[in-house]
Amino acid sequence: MKSKFLLLLIMCVLWDAAAAHDIDTKTTNITVGETTVKTLSLIIGRGLPVIYVETVDAEEPTCEYVSAPPGCMGATIRNATKVPGRLVYYQRIAGIDSVLYDSGDYEEDVSGMTIKLRGNTSAYDVKKPYKIKLQKKKDLLFRDDESVYKDKEWLLLRDDYLTTIAGLKVNELLGMTWTPQHHFVNLIMNGDYRGTYLLCESVKRNPDCRLNVDKNSGYIFECDPYWWNEAVYVTSNKSPSYNYTFKYPDDEDITEEQLAYMQTLVRDYENSLNKSTYPDKIDVASFAAWCLVHDVMGTKDAGGANRFYLKYDTTAATKIVMPLAWDFDMAERMTSAWSQCHTTHMTILFNNTTRDFVGEFADLWRKVRGTLVNDMTQFMTDFRNSSEGVTLENCLELDRMVYGRNITVYGQSFGRCTWITNRFPWLDNAINNLNPLGDVNVDGKVDVTDVTMMIDAVLNGTTGRLHAADINTDDNVNITDVTELIRMVLKL
Repeated sequence: MKSKFLLLLIMCVLWDAAAAHDIDTKTTNITVGETTVKTLSLIIGRGLPVIYVETVDAEEPTCEYVSAPPGCMGATIRNATKVPGRLVYYQRIAGIDSVLYDSGDYEEDVSGMTIKLRGNTSAYDVKKPYKIKLQKKKDLLFRDDESVYKDKEWLLLRDDYLTTIAGLKVNELLGMTWTPQHHFVNLIMNGDYRGTYLLCESVKRNPDCRLNVDKNSGYIFECDPYWWNEAVYVTSNKSPSYNYTFKYPDDEDITEEQLAYMQTLVRDYENSLNKSTYPDKIDVASFAAWCLVHDVMGTKDAGGANRFYLKYDTTAATKIVMPLAWDFDMAERMTSAWSQCHTTHMTILFNNTTRDFVGEFADLWRKVRGTLVNDMTQFMTDFRNSSEGVTLENCLELDRMVYGRNITVYGQSFGRCTWITNRFPWLDNAINNLNPLGDVNVDGKVDVTDVTMMIDAVLNGTTGRLHAADINTDDNVNITDVTELIRMVLKL
């Protein structure tokens, strides 16, 4: 893979040498903070890729800040302007300031891009998050196969505390359907340095590399507290403060028939939550994984605008899936408690007498518990020592000049390692109390029926999912665990 990436970079350098572009990096001055001026070349030389945005007539993206109407919740933005312009992606390669991508000047559906403010409460921060829409698809992460990964929509997220990359890594380790890929960059807009950002894939339909729902009959939707800020939504009967909004199809493309289908879909889904029929409606494993991601991260706002669902198509063969966990701005807030996703729908599932959800939740934890702390510690340590982490550290001096935040990559990566280490004992104990070791049939108690079920599983070789049966926690369920379980039941 490294050789392919090197070849790509060499091709970009050769393209750059032949391309005609009108930005001289050595003479173009960039304002950093209120008084400091540096050349574009010096900023590129810090090591991170640079996204250089020039909008038409230097127009700045704007929005209207709004609060929830009576009876609703949240503060967000509306009327965010889509500002047209040009995007140039720079990186220093072999000592040369190279253009890896130039969108060209804006011409609708031909070249250029638009940029707008995005987010809800995050848009209130002085360091604004942005959404970029290219007029032609491109993989701005420059992975091996451009034809697979190219897309028009990209996000620029603030991740000063590295909680987003940590949360997305947990998302990956817990085996969720999709984990958005990302890379840190410097952002410059209209000659002003705007800071370090996480360039990230957006949540959208893309059959090749994002969420592959059917083009004609698939849906991506969200249980959204900000539904009141959307033109089209489907009402909830279970969550008074939440309704469902659409990521796919777009609001302007949704027909009356599609709205009626979605209203029936969410009604049947919500009605099933406190019945024994919920496993027929939802992909239980994905719901459990979503909840566990936020429990690992200790998210205080997991009920916020990040509960994404999908239905691959309208056939009865497909269930509602939670494809990814998203939005870690309020992670690491619940130190000795469940994350706040244990409200509304998740609470109903935890309390359902049909224990499939609890079983999946506990099984997944027992599958990853032995390696999760080491995996996350290694991930954060590797990031800190990687070229991306080192060059991000180099660029934080510039970021501090703009925002005054005394943040280091070392400090934040160490903080994320400390969190997962300290979080583990509480979570392990809480899940064990929820579904104790030996509770093979997930009925909340350990007795002779668990012994019978475990013996049958061992004899038939069907122990793969029975993590509660791994009594001696050696990641293998066999006759030794049966013996230990018998001892537990007989209290020997």
